[in-house]
Amino acid sequence: MTAKFFKWPVALLVFTTAISGGVGVSRAQYEQGTPPPDKNAAKPAAPPVNKAEEDAYKAFFAARTGGPTAQIPLGEDFIAKFPQSHYLPGIYGILTSAYFATGNEDKMFTAGTKALELNPDNVDVLALLAMAIPRRIRSTTPDAAQQLKNAEAYARHAIELIPNLTKPPEMDDATFEKAKNDKLASAHSGLGLVDYDHQKFEDARTELTLAVQLASTPDPVDFYLLGNADSQSSYYNDAAAAYDKCAMSGPLVAQCKAKEETAKKDATTKLGR
Repeated sequence: MTAKFFKWPVALLVFTTAISGGVGVSRAQYEQGTPPPDKNAAKPAAPPVNKAEEDAYKAFFAARTGGPTAQIPLGEDFIAKFPQSHYLPGIYGILTSAYFATGNEDKMFTAGTKALELNPDNVDVLALLAMAIPRRIRSTTPDAAQQLKNAEAYARHAIELIPNLTKPPEMDDATFEKAKNDKLASAHSGLGLVDYDHQKFEDARTELTLAVQLASTPDPVDFYLLGNADSQSSYYNDAAAAYDKCAMSGPLVAQCKAKEETAKKDATTKLGR
């Protein structure tokens, strides 16, 4: 199993909560944490208005301007006080993004799992966990196989949902398309690493190529992984090109420079494609 690098793509951080959490769901619905309505279902009786709950949610949502460090304590307090709230799917989804942004890995996975239990179509969380889970797995992880299976399922579900998302009315078309592509890039990144771990190197090349092509700011780690998949598949010139892009910035500059030189040498001394 390849070494993992739990580094966050800049593009995903920027757009983590930019678009809605399910097919056909407006941004307002997502922020309230309500899943897509079933048009054929009988309408339930409206729950009584709880002013304290409403005020707490408004405070949590308003805190978005203060960044994740401002939202986290308010979100945690909301969950403790209102454990049955209909706002919980959105609260957990936004907390997943907030923990991601502050580097709190364990809480991010816990909140993300809960968010998907409450709303399995939350594309923000699906794309984020699809990318993050494979990077966290180590050879000593007890349930590695199941976690990789989960990551693959999350990625494929995100890829299925994202093209059908409804644009929030306050977002322009270009920003919306950019946001969707960044989500797709994260999902394909996750699939690529899952394929690599399963030694399906050709499939990994396909997925990781999509990841770097779709991302508004490609993740250097994805270029590193793409270079590895290229090298394993004997595409040595492609590997050198991927390592060269990885070596421009990020956490793996030294490794990528060394691997680029090895790939260039392999391209002249080995039978490649």
